Amino acid sequence: MGTVKNKTYIASLCRNGILGGGIYVEEEGVRYRTGKVTVPAKYRNLLMRYEDISETVPDTFGLLPTVSIKMKDGESYRFLVFGRKSFLDAVKSHENS
Repeated sequence: MGTVKNKTYIASLCRNGILGGGIYVEEEGVRYRTGKVTVPAKYRNLLMRYEDISETVPDTFGLLPTVSIKMKDGESYRFLVFGRKSFLDAVKSHENS
């Protein structure tokens, strides 16, 4: 399977509620963006570089299917991603390239 380039998904960050936005599989990493000004600046344009990710795994938030991105520094981010399987495949293709 070849590397998937620059895929975009509708997603929500599950942190202090569900924060709508988009998640992007890019060349340098996975980026979450939201335009909500009530969200802390750290999360408005969050880049998780592939070299800093320890694992990306299917997860749940209550009954909702989500994805957890676990970082090497111990931080973990959970996202509700529309097209979860496609998203996981796209991230794995980058991590393995």
